[in-house]
Amino acid sequence: MNYKIKINAEKNSATAVRYAKSFDKKFDYSKDSIKALEEILDYYANDISRSKPTENQIWSMAVIFGSYLGEVMLRNGLAQKGYAWEKDDTSDIPLLAADDGSYITPNDKVYKRLVNGKEDDIVPFYDVAMEMNG
Repeated sequence: MNYKIKINAEKNSATAVRYAKSFDKKFDYSKDSIKALEEILDYYANDISRSKPTENQIWSMAVIFGSYLGEVMLRNGLAQKGYAWEKDDTSDIPLLAADDGSYITPNDKVYKRLVNGKEDDIVPFYDVAMEMNG
């Protein structure tokens, strides 16, 4: 486990919890909070065409909300399955990796959700990832 990445993910996740409050949503690291996360991402995805954020701004949002998504996954079973925050060899984007070489990319998924819209809904992503690794 890379502790620096873990600490950054936890800080980013806490930032997402604060953002959720401004939407009157409660992020409590439960499976149910994934629906609230999806609603917030839907708002931002719809706003992107109007507000035209930079690529860096979109990635910043993706890392904040992706860190929350990853933390929910870890706390709801993936940590017990050996997953932890790591970085892959090809980028600096944190991901959840297991000892057997399998990995899940919550930050990438949130980025796709922001850019592509509803077709990249995170609720099915969460459900499938948890089921496959449960």
